[in-house]
Amino acid sequence: MEPFGELIKPLRSALRDFGLNKPTKPQELAVPAVLSQKHLLLIAPTGTGKTEAAMLPVFNLYLSRKVVPGIKILYIAPLKALNRDMLTRLERWGNRLGIRIAVRHGDTPTSQRRKQAREPPDMLITTPETLQAILPGKILKDHLRSVRWVVVDEVHELAEDKRGVQLSMGLERLTQLSGEFQRIGLSATVGSKAEMAKFLAGEGRHISILDASMEKKMDVKVECPMPTKDDAELAEKIYVNPTMAARLRKIHELIEKHDSVLIFVNTREAAEIIGSRLKMLDPSSRVGIHHGSLSKRVRVEAEEAFRNGTLKGLICTSSMELGIDIGAVDLVVQYMSPRQITRLIQRLGRSGHRVGAISKGVIISSSPDDVAEGVVIARKATRGELEVARFHHLALDVLAHQLVGILLDRNRTNIDEAMYLVKRAYPYIDLDKETFERILGQLREIGLVWVEDGWFKIRRPGYEYYFTNLSMIPDTKRYIIKDLASGKKVGSLDEEFVAYHGDMGSVFIMKGEAWRILETDHERNLVIVEPIDDPLGAIPAWEGELIPVPFDVAQEVGKLRAKISGTLTEGEPGETATVNPMKDYPVADAAVSWLVDQVREHINSRTPLPTDKLLLLETSGSFSVLHACFGSLVNQTLAWIVGTLLTARIGTSVSVRVDPYRISFKFPGKSKPELIEKIICDLKAEQLWSLLQLTLMHSSMFRWRLVHVAKRFGSIKKDAELAKINLRRIVRALEGTPIYDEAMRETMLERLDVRTTEKVLNFLNSGKFRIIASNRDRDGPTPLAWPLLNELSGGEVVLPKRAEREILLAFKNRLNQQHLRLHCMNCNDWTVSTRVGRLKEPVSCKNCGAKLITLIPRDSRELLSAIKKHDGETKLISEEKKNVKRAFQIANLLLTYGKRAVVTLSGRGIGPQTATRILANHPRDDDDFYRAILKAEKIYSRTKRFWAKP
Repeated sequence: MEPFGELIKPLRSALRDFGLNKPTKPQELAVPAVLSQKHLLLIAPTGTGKTEAAMLPVFNLYLSRKVVPGIKILYIAPLKALNRDMLTRLERWGNRLGIRIAVRHGDTPTSQRRKQAREPPDMLITTPETLQAILPGKILKDHLRSVRWVVVDEVHELAEDKRGVQLSMGLERLTQLSGEFQRIGLSATVGSKAEMAKFLAGEGRHISILDASMEKKMDVKVECPMPTKDDAELAEKIYVNPTMAARLRKIHELIEKHDSVLIFVNTREAAEIIGSRLKMLDPSSRVGIHHGSLSKRVRVEAEEAFRNGTLKGLICTSSMELGIDIGAVDLVVQYMSPRQITRLIQRLGRSGHRVGAISKGVIISSSPDDVAEGVVIARKATRGELEVARFHHLALDVLAHQLVGILLDRNRTNIDEAMYLVKRAYPYIDLDKETFERILGQLREIGLVWVEDGWFKIRRPGYEYYFTNLSMIPDTKRYIIKDLASGKKVGSLDEEFVAYHGDMGSVFIMKGEAWRILETDHERNLVIVEPIDDPLGAIPAWEGELIPVPFDVAQEVGKLRAKISGTLTEGEPGETATVNPMKDYPVADAAVSWLVDQVREHINSRTPLPTDKLLLLETSGSFSVLHACFGSLVNQTLAWIVGTLLTARIGTSVSVRVDPYRISFKFPGKSKPELIEKIICDLKAEQLWSLLQLTLMHSSMFRWRLVHVAKRFGSIKKDAELAKINLRRIVRALEGTPIYDEAMRETMLERLDVRTTEKVLNFLNSGKFRIIASNRDRDGPTPLAWPLLNELSGGEVVLPKRAEREILLAFKNRLNQQHLRLHCMNCNDWTVSTRVGRLKEPVSCKNCGAKLITLIPRDSRELLSAIKKHDGETKLISEEKKNVKRAFQIANLLLTYGKRAVVTLSGRGIGPQTATRILANHPRDDDDFYRAILKAEKIYSRTKRFWAKP
C-alpha cells in the first residue's frame, strides 16, 4: 500500500482536491514512520515536501484520537517569518480538516494572545524563544499539558548554536509538563546526522533517521565574467571597478533571461551595494532587497512582490535560506563563494522548488581565490561531501537560564531532580554535579535563587532575569559613520567593533576606503570620520562575523593549486595549460583561465607555490605573509598564538590579519620572518590549549563574549551598553567564575578550532607539512599574497578614490547647507533663518540697515532674553553676561569679515576665538581657507571630550 493509502479518508480526499496524488521521496519515508509513532529526523532538500511529510500523518493521528482540550501539536521554527509562512501553508489543511491553527511569537498582538488563552488552538506554531516564554505561563502552561506531537523545523539551523541548546532543555521541561510526546525533526542536508538526531531526541529515546538528502539534483557552475571596454565605461557610471561592473552586468543578464532569480550575498552591506548598483545600471530593473536589518513590513512586501512576479530578482542574505514560500525560483545566483558546502546546498535548493525539478545555480566569483573556493565547494556539494557541524555541549549560561526556568515551572525543586531533568537534554548528558552546583552558586551570588539543604527556590529578581533573557542572540547596536567633510553617511559599524576599535585615531576600512576616527559619540550612536590615503594596516570593518571556510575546503584549494601547477610550464599569463586541470570541476573557461593565470604568475615569481602541505612564509618590508591552506578557524587560531608570542618577544605590537589561506603580520619596523618560523616550529600541540587560555583573556573577541555571557547569566543588565563597560575590570572580576569559563569555551568553539590546529602542529612537527621562507624585499609581494594585503583590507567593492579637491568640494557644500539664524544687535527687532549658501553680501539688518549682526542658536530664547535685558540695562547674571559677550564677539566678526565669518562659524565646534584666528590668517576665500576650517573641526572632534562641561 502506498503511504497515502494509510491515511484516513478525510486526508485522502483533501490530498486529491489539492492535487497531491503521488508522494515525494521524503513523504514515502516519513508518513509510515510518523504513523507508527516513532521519533524521527527527516533530512531532505528544500522543496521536496518535508512539511507535508511530517504534518499529514500527524494530522491523521490527531484526528484518529479522542479530542482533549488544549494544544495538541506544537510546530517550532527558528524564524518569525517562517512561522508566518507555515501558518499560510498549513491553514488550508486546518480549514479542510477542522483543525484550529495559530501562531505565537514576539510580535503576536495582545488580542490574539488573549484569544489563545481563552480558546487554545489545536496546533500552535511558535519559535524557540516563545516556547520559553509560555512554558511558565499560568494559563498557556495548562494548555501545553495536552501536547502529543512536537515538530521542529529547520533543525540544522538550531542545533549548532545556543538557541538549540535552549530548545533542547525547553523540550525536556515540556515533557515534565505533558508527558512524553512524539518528536519529529525536519532538516536540510547536514554532515552530522547522528548527532543532529541525538540533539532532537535527548537522552534515552530511540530516534530514526530518514535521509532523502540526495534526491534532488543540482546544476551549478562557477563563472567569472571578465571586464570589457564597455564594462570600463559602465564602471565610471556606477562607481565601481571594471571587474565588479562585469559581474553586475552578468547578474543583470541572468535576471533578464529568467522569470525569477534569487541572488544570495554573504553580507547585508553587499546586498545594499549590489541592489543600488543594479538600479544605477538599469533603473527599470525589477529587483528588490531582503535582509535581517530591514523592517518586517519591507521584508514581507519584498517576499510578496517576488512571489507574484512584480519583482524578477531578489537580493538576499541568509534571510532567504530557510523554506519561506516565495513561489517558483528559476535560478539561484550566489555572489562570491558561499564559504560552506551546506550553505550552498541550502541556497541552491530554493530554485526548482518543486518535486522532480533540478536546482539550478550560478556562483559569480570575484577573484582567483574565490574561483578556487567556489569550485571546490560546488563539487563537494554535488558529491554530498558535507562539513561536520560543531555543537555547543555544556553551555553554562543557557543552563543558568534554564535552572531559573525550571523554578518558574515548579516554584522550587531539589538538586537531584533538577539535575536528572537537565541531563536528559543531549547538550548536558555529560554534566557533573560539581559543575551543576557551581552554576547554582553563581545564581545565588547574583541574587536570583535561594539554595538551602539540597533545595533551591527562585527569588524575586529571577522573574525579570528569566523573561528579559529569552533570546540567546546577543543584542548589538549599530553606529552610524559620518564623513566630517561632507556630513554624509558612510555606513554603519557594529557595537562590538566600536567598543574595541572606536578610539580616536583608529583607522578602518569601509566600502573600499580607509577612514580615520575623529570622534565617537555614544549618546547619538555616531562615529565621525575623515578619509585617509593609506589603507595598509587598517582594520577591516565587519558586518557581523563572516561564515568561516572549513579546513577541508581550504585543503582542497591547496591541492587544486598543486594540480594546476603540475599542468603548467613557465610562460605568459593567458597561455593554456598542457591539460585542463579543472575538467572535474563545474566551472566556466574564463574562471579557469583567471585561476590558472594566478598560479602561473606565482610560479613565474620564482617562489614556491603554497599548497595543502606546503606553507610559504614570504616577507616584503614590514610585512610577512604565511600562506596556509587551513581555513578560517585554524588560521585564526594560529594567528592568535603566533601574533601574541611575537608581540611578547619583540616588546611591541604586531598587527595580524587572517583569511582562509593566509595570515599576514605587519611589524612596526623591519619584518622578522625567522622569528615567526621559529615560533611555529617550536609550538607543540599539547601546549596549545593552555597557551590560548593564558592569552585569550586579553583579546577583544574574548571580552566581547564575556560581556554577553555575563548578560545571559544575569550578572550584567541585558540593556547595558558595551561601549560604556570597563571591559578589563570585568575580566578581572569574573576570572574563575562559571561566567568566565563559559565565555572561554564559547570563544574556543565559535572563533577558533583547537583540535584541528593541534593536528596541523603535529603534521608540522613530523614533517608531513613543511614551511619554506622567501624574501621578497626586492620583488615585492607575490600574486598570492595580494588578496590579503589588498582585497581583504580594501574590500571587494571599491568606490572611486577621492582627491583632496573632492573632499574640499564636499566640505564647502556641507557648510553652504548649514541652517543659521541671524539677529540684529542694533535694533533687537530683526531675526531671520536661512542657509549659509543663500546669504548675500553685505550681511545687514533688513529692518534698521545696521551691520551689527550676530548668529544665534535655534533654541535662542534664553540668549535673546539676555540680549534684550542688556539693551535695557537690566543687570545680568554671570552666564547671561558670558553669552551676550560671545554674541557681540560674533557680531564684530561679521562686521569685519562679512559672509566669510558666517562660513567659518558654521564649522562644527568653531567659536569666535578660533574663527578670528582662521579669518586673520586666511584673507582670501580659497582652498587654504576651507582647509583651515576643516582642520579646526578635526581638532574639535579630537579634543571635545577633554574640555566639555562635566
